[in-house]
Amino acid sequence: MSLVINHNLMAMNAARNLTTAYSNLGTSVNRLSSGLRINGAADDAAGLAIRELMRADIASINQGIRNAMDAISMIQTADGALGVIDEKLIRMKELAEQAATGTYNSDQRLIIDSEYQAMASEISRIANATDFNGVYLLNGNLSSETHNGEGLNSTGKLKVHFGAGNDSAEDYYYIQIGNSTASALGVGLGAAAGAAAKSVSTQALAQKALQGIQNAIISKDKIRAN
Repeated sequence: MSLVINHNLMAMNAARNLTTAYSNLGTSVNRLSSGLRINGAADDAAGLAIRELMRADIASINQGIRNAMDAISMIQTADGALGVIDEKLIRMKELAEQAATGTYNSDQRLIIDSEYQAMASEISRIANATDFNGVYLLNGNLSSETHNGEGLNSTGKLKVHFGAGNDSAEDYYYIQIGNSTASALGVGLGAAAGAAAKSVSTQALAQKALQGIQNAIISKDKIRAN
């Protein structure tokens, strides 16, 4: 009994080549439609790994840019509030100058001092109310040299992260803002005992307050500049 095997070698080769051509066509169409040279590990395993690491870094850096922009907005919020405090201090110095002259009597100086204390209260109100996304900026919350805690619960210097790593030289920085309440600036009745700018209710106190308010303006300007 004989066994006969029929085959068509040319047809088999043509089918194999057609399968390879379809596979290559599928790869080319996939690359054309996605715009990517590497669409899977089969295309280039090492290249895929490098690409994904680079994509992760790019995504982190893009978010870091947004983080930095948020920090800029926060600083601008603090600066705007300090600008309003500046106007209150200027008015307080004007009132101290008014009360320091000898052409007003005691009752009139008490009226002047009433507005003076109202300005001091407004300074503290602004400092205690100014916040950015729940982070209070001017009440001394960010005035410490030391960073403590995480997120909205942190105190002291505020850490702003903008890099893809965690290197202090290039990936984050700290924001520190001094206490801008009236008591911290040394003005108004809430200031420490012996502060020069507590009151303008008498001519002597008003004359003393002029230098105290000048010092407060300098302190506020240092906070604003830094």
